[in-house]
Amino acid sequence: MVCTCFLLLTVWCASTHGLLYPAESETRQIRSLDGLWQFRLDEQGVGETERWFAMPNLPEPTILMPVPASYNDITQNITIHRHFGMVWYARDFFIHKTAPRWVLQFKAVRYEAHVYVNGQSAVNHSGGHLPFEVDIIPFISSNANYSKVHVVVAVNSTLTPTTLPPGEVIVHNPTYIELKPTFDFYNYAGIDHSVILYSTSSAYIQNITIDTETINYDAQHVATSAILTYSVEIAGNNHANALDVLVELLDANGIVVANNTDFQSRLVVNKPNLWQPCGMNHTHPCTEQSYLYTLQVTIYNDPSPKNVVDIYRISHVGIRIIRLTDNQFLVNERPFYFHGANAHEDSDIRGKGFDEVIIAKHFNLYGWLHGNSFRTSHYPYADEFYSMADRYGLAIIGETPAVGLGQASYFSQDTLEHHKQVIVEMINRDRNHPSVLMWSLANEPRASLKEANAYFNELFNFTRPIKAGRPLTFTTYMHVNTDLCVQFADVISFNRYPAWYSLDGRLDLIYDYIVGDLLGTRHRFPSKLILISEYGAETVPGLHSDPPLMFTEEYQKDFYSAYHVAFDNASSLLHPDTGFFIGELPWNMFDFATDQDISRVGGQNRKGLFTRQRQPKAAAFVIKNRYEQLELIPTPPSKIL
Repeated sequence: MVCTCFLLLTVWCASTHGLLYPAESETRQIRSLDGLWQFRLDEQGVGETERWFAMPNLPEPTILMPVPASYNDITQNITIHRHFGMVWYARDFFIHKTAPRWVLQFKAVRYEAHVYVNGQSAVNHSGGHLPFEVDIIPFISSNANYSKVHVVVAVNSTLTPTTLPPGEVIVHNPTYIELKPTFDFYNYAGIDHSVILYSTSSAYIQNITIDTETINYDAQHVATSAILTYSVEIAGNNHANALDVLVELLDANGIVVANNTDFQSRLVVNKPNLWQPCGMNHTHPCTEQSYLYTLQVTIYNDPSPKNVVDIYRISHVGIRIIRLTDNQFLVNERPFYFHGANAHEDSDIRGKGFDEVIIAKHFNLYGWLHGNSFRTSHYPYADEFYSMADRYGLAIIGETPAVGLGQASYFSQDTLEHHKQVIVEMINRDRNHPSVLMWSLANEPRASLKEANAYFNELFNFTRPIKAGRPLTFTTYMHVNTDLCVQFADVISFNRYPAWYSLDGRLDLIYDYIVGDLLGTRHRFPSKLILISEYGAETVPGLHSDPPLMFTEEYQKDFYSAYHVAFDNASSLLHPDTGFFIGELPWNMFDFATDQDISRVGGQNRKGLFTRQRQPKAAAFVIKNRYEQLELIPTPPSKIL
């Protein structure tokens, strides 16, 4: 167990193993607790003192609040919209004791959660975006076949200098207290991902990891065999040495292609079908599916009659290997070029709330755009994004919520320890997804500070042993001559905005700026690959001008076209022997909510290729045409196999 204290002095203990995605099987039952929960604000912060968690109902005034959803935009009440601090959720349900363990999992609560079951403190968790869980059997009656369960969740969205992301509470006067985030998106909060109840046996599969160790090819670059390494962790009443295990790899038709009876070993796959990223000349379109295997793990307590104790399946196993050269980012020994768009978990009414309709539309539009990648800016997304990316072959750069580390005081030891724990949680949750090709440890820190140098030196050293075969990066907005942290990254990721945040309106200066920036960085780091992780211009839909002026649709179109000419100068696709530029990710796929500001019309950042309602602006067609052309560029296999 790893225990640390942060965020309003809450003690949080989290084990270092991953939380398996709740999945139904022959031995596991699943129940969703999504729906309408009782909800109220706690503007005075008195709920815990007054023991609201022990009451049969939250004290009035209460309203019904959908879960999952951010609470901010559900009502017409401006107080709820801009509220930060404590809120409370509650609901009742019945549990039938058909299994020895019933586990309550919250997939994400922003940012601090205190969970009470039947009036007792059950689990605390600090940090949004990632799941946490608790076995609730100890909190219910042991004498009945069924029990009524009362769950209460206290949620605190306050940001401090040691949270991720950080923030500051500014007290202007007793009636005007303001939370100042350090980032440019709305600070949505609440139980914004699903709540799941699932059962297990008393001894159960706690964690599974699986990685591709090697792939062998013939002379035509067809995979002839692959070796996968795996490990299975068991928890509960029985120890691993008292149980037997059967690990089976099933192909897409359900046929077993490899198996083993050890808890940690290898699987050899002959003539494997490789997981391929979409949108490259040698792979499939992003509207079609990549190849996935299923890993089925079964544990027994009696090897003769095969009495099954637990079964768990990972249905998104992809066989693939990542390798970097001085000139190319290789997936399965063929060049990969990131071309997609970054986004936010953000939509009308729901805020950052999970919604399968939004996710389905999200991936439909990536297919239409011919986009093959995105960064989970600026925090880990819901599990379902990764599963969909696995299925369609979209590449993910998984990012921590470390956005806005903009001053020396934010690089504290408390923040560093929290940052490490978030990285452990993120990697443990997402490491089995083949779509995750890289980890981003932060977005736009003030990397010129000496405090940042020491901080990221330790953070990268901490992460390397657990990176699960992925390169490490972070996104920087600083020039290479002032950035004291970029040397720690395996891949350099730039956020660049000439002709927007600088050189206002000067589309003619983009080429020289970007080419000079790329060549200067490559000169200093001649073996590092470079990715443009953000570039974009704000656009009000329907605003037009000729000649193009800032904020018009014509300007956004010409802005992107000018950048593309500069990118091609160093492209690893067009210049496989001398290039070093491996991708372009516009900011942003969709318009998204921000705080109200004189520069944010309607409280939105309007750099999207699409509106917040997922309708295309003119620039979306420019990007679509660009990506269609990129897919025509040949991608021969690596010369070194």
